[in-house]
Amino acid sequence: MENHQPEGGGAPAFIRWLARIEVGVASVLMLAALAITIATIVERNTGASTGEWSLKLPELALMWLTFLGMGALVTEHGHVAADMVLRRMPPRAQQVAETISALVTVIVFGLILWGAVLIVGQQMDINATDEDLWDVPEALLLSILPIGLALTILHLVVEIWTIWRPGRRERPQDLEHTGT
Repeated sequence: MENHQPEGGGAPAFIRWLARIEVGVASVLMLAALAITIATIVERNTGASTGEWSLKLPELALMWLTFLGMGALVTEHGHVAADMVLRRMPPRAQQVAETISALVTVIVFGLILWGAVLIVGQQMDINATDEDLWDVPEALLLSILPIGLALTILHLVVEIWTIWRPGRRERPQDLEHTGT
């Protein structure tokens, strides 16, 4: 599927800048997870013993890069979208469909955010720590859940604003589109 909009989909400069930072941090986390995994494989195949941390850190990095990268994908239009259907719709119907999709996602993510905040709060209340990761507080390890969800909701709200912004550059239509 082609991306018919400029990088950032016409989002304000601050949101495009935020998305670039999120992608950069997610990329570093992915490389770190890969490096730890490769080092663990080499160590275990040479008879060395690795701690539980060598299994948990890549999982944790994957969780962080997933939740941190979600919002950037909204702004960069890197998420899976129903472009084949949308491109066949008239421009106003595209706007409505994209807005409904974003609003439903905001509502669902808002509910998940509420649960994530409760989980992190519970972990803080009981002072839970991860023994395999040098007693780092679980609340700190899980903090990416509400952070990533909140950032994604911000990106979605800006996306809705971008969809309805006056002077929005319309996506090129399919050649088959008749406008009806």
